[in-house]
Parts: sequence; C-alpha cells; structure tokens
Amino acid sequence: MTKLTKARFFETLWARMQQQGDFPTLQVSLDNLLPALGADANVGTLAESVLTDFSLAQKVIRLANSAMYAPFGGGVTTVSRAIMVLGVDAVGHLALGLQLLDNFAGAAARRPDTAQELERAILAGEFARTLSASQGINQGEELVVCTLMHHLSRLLLVFYYPEEWARIQAMSGGVSESESMACHHVLGVTLEEIARAAAQKWRMPPLITATMTQNATDAETVSRSHTNWLGAMAEVSAQAAALVTRGGDADEVAELLGRHAEALGLQEQAVEAARLKVENLREARHEDEAAAEVERRHAPGKPLDAHCRLLRNLKEVQAAATDHPVSELVPLVIESTMGAMNFTHCFLMLLNPQAKRFSARIGFGPGMRERLAGLSFEEGFVPDVFHFATTAQRPTHLEDSHRPEIAHRVPRWYREAFPDTKSLVLVPVFIKNRCVAVVCGDWGSAACGIPFIGEELSTLYDLVGEIGRGFQRSQQPA
Repeated sequence: MTKLTKARFFETLWARMQQQGDFPTLQVSLDNLLPALGADANVGTLAESVLTDFSLAQKVIRLANSAMYAPFGGGVTTVSRAIMVLGVDAVGHLALGLQLLDNFAGAAARRPDTAQELERAILAGEFARTLSASQGINQGEELVVCTLMHHLSRLLLVFYYPEEWARIQAMSGGVSESESMACHHVLGVTLEEIARAAAQKWRMPPLITATMTQNATDAETVSRSHTNWLGAMAEVSAQAAALVTRGGDADEVAELLGRHAEALGLQEQAVEAARLKVENLREARHEDEAAAEVERRHAPGKPLDAHCRLLRNLKEVQAAATDHPVSELVPLVIESTMGAMNFTHCFLMLLNPQAKRFSARIGFGPGMRERLAGLSFEEGFVPDVFHFATTAQRPTHLEDSHRPEIAHRVPRWYREAFPDTKSLVLVPVFIKNRCVAVVCGDWGSAACGIPFIGEELSTLYDLVGEIGRGFQRSQQPA
C-alpha cells in the first residue's frame, strides 16, 4: 500500500469503522457518560449514567471496594455511595475507563488477532492506576483513561489496517518508542495523531485529548504541566505493559519505572506496588471473571435475601444521611432500594406543591433518562394505583399489573412508558401527613417471583422514608 496523506488516512479509517462496525456501541456509551463529567456533574446525574449499564455499575462497585481504594471507603454497595465517598471526578473517569475497556474487549472477542494489543492496553491501565496511587484517586482514574486512549491507536490499526500494522511491528520490533515513527513511515501519520483524532471524534474531555501528543519520556526531564505529566505517565505505563507482554519479569519492570521515578514524581512504594502488580495481575483477572459470571447468573425478580439486603442498605443510608445534602441522599436511597429489591427500573416522583403534580425527578435502569419527562400525574385524587399509593401508609405491591381487575387501575402515562412491566412496587414518602413523593420499582417483564414475607415491606418503607427525613433536615435552620 502506498503511503497515504493524513486526510486520506482518516477518511479511510472512519469509513472502515462505519462499514465493519467493530465498535458499534462505543459512541453511544460515551455519549451517555460524558455529559455526566461536565462542570455541573453531581451524584444523581453520574449515578444515573452508570446505572444504565448493570455490568458497568457492578464493576464500579467492585473497583471502589478493591484494596487500592479501601482507605477511601470500603464496604461500598451502591454506585451513589461510591461517588459520595470517592468523588464525582474519580468515579466518572473510573466508569469511562471501564466503558472503554468493555468496548475494546467486546470488539476483540470477534477478532482473536487483537488479543495481544488488548492485553497490553489492560496492563498499561493497571500500571497507570498503581503508579498514580500516591497522587490521589482523581489523578489516578484520569490517568487510566489517558493511558487507554493512548492505546486506542494500536487497536484501531490492528482492526482496520492489519497488514500495515504487521509491517509497523516488524520495523519497530514492538518497542513503543519506535512504533510511532514506523507508523508515520508506513501510513503517513503517528500513533499519537490517530489517538488524538479518535479522542476528538468521540468528544472526549479536552484535557484527555490534549495528552495525545508524542512524548519523549526523558528520565532526566521533569514534567512542567499536568497535561505533560499525564502524557508522560501514560507512555511509561505503556512501556511497562509492552515489557511484560514481551516476557519481561517484575524486576525488569521495576528497573524501567525506577529510571523515570524522579522525573515523574513516583514514590518508591509506587514502583514496588507496580512490581507486585506484575506478579498478581493474572490471579486478580481470574477473580474478576468469576465475579462477572456470578452476576450474569443472577435470577430476575425479588431476591431470596431481600430483607437482609434492605436492612444492610438502610444502615448504610442512615450512616451517610447526616453528612450529605438531600441532593446526594436521594440517589443513594433510590439506588439502595433498587439493589436490595433487584429492580430493573426504580424512580422517584416528587410533588411540586405549587403545580400540585407529581413528576419523575431521578431514575435508574435501562432507558430511564428518556422516560422521565413523560412520568407525571396530578395530586388531586383519581382512582388509580398511584393515587391509592399516595394515601397508603405502607408500600403497595402489584403482583401482576396486567390482570383484568388491576389493569384498568394502571394509568395510561405509566403503561405507555412501561408496556411490558408485570410486577411493581409503589412506596410513598410522607412529611406531616402529606405524601410528597412516591418511589416506583419494577422487575420489567419478569414477575416479582417470591411473595413479600415478614418485615420486608416495613423495612422497604423505612429505607425510602429516609428521603422524607432528609428533606426535613434540609429545612431546619443551620
């Protein structure tokens, strides 16, 4: 193949990506998540974005409970709690990194020849997270995303220019420092230029895009800006990953990192942690795969241990309640309720006293963001299940909302939004004997499965009731 101009290369690359569709959901995933990383990001918007993907939510929770982040939290059971403990920026970048890896892995599963480059990207991300631990979680997860995006160019070439990538590897010997030069020789564009163009195309945050430049990782030169430091750390992490994939051992990795330690501000314990990472990485990966398999096997419907889950989550919410504003408490309660009951969707409808209408304000589950605007009903009584729920002093459970004697009590606005929902639960929130909110949860097209027993409904009522207590605390004088 003759050497392409840059413009022609990118024109061909984007066309091949569209035609072959190896990354079909990546843009959708990023479009869903990136708005939650903006200046107005908060616990609710970020949790809502993460919880549209069950697998992503579980991975965020697992990583938040990992040994690395145990000093910040530990015992985290919800995405909302992870955000409250670790911070919006940290969890946002953590989720973004996991989303990138999920899409890379999904594409690689269809293309076995990409396995080595995917392994290298994963290793580089793990090294980046480990090396930046002393700089704090915010810097660490931001760096992981930068590192993964640096590797994106390699994955794209393996997918869409396999013959040219083979030539690049032959010319460079697989050494990351010379791969970019070989890429320019073969294709007329550097690896960094490919990564930068992809970051811009996928509308990644400007800081991450800015790190996609060619970095001469000089062990004697101290980075003079945060952008340069991120780029240099990403490159050193990539070199460590390349060393491991070529058969290097833990001591060789430590020696490489030690050379750059002073210039990058790496502490001795970070280098040692990275050395141990090489030894422990495969074992940790097997544990993650086993955990993911358990998640996949989880049956729909109400769990057998629902009451234990409700009690545990109630204690967690109560422990957090006094230290966080109601704006952070509400998403925690909704997600805690959703997790305890294994709901497919769970949302809060809040009363506007002036308009005298209940409207959905926050919800988790597939497609909830698009549905929220259509979920609304007037406060004045109408003989339907939602109005009955606002007058009850306990949760209302509909085992089968399609049964003839029940179906006519389900309002049209709800049925249009959730046509297949079978079982649902409505939990009212009262302040001074007036219903101010209703929490609604369902199991999608599946039935609840197991009848409510013992104190499950009363504990569910207490958990959702923390929203009302939160509003009352917020109205008390400081």
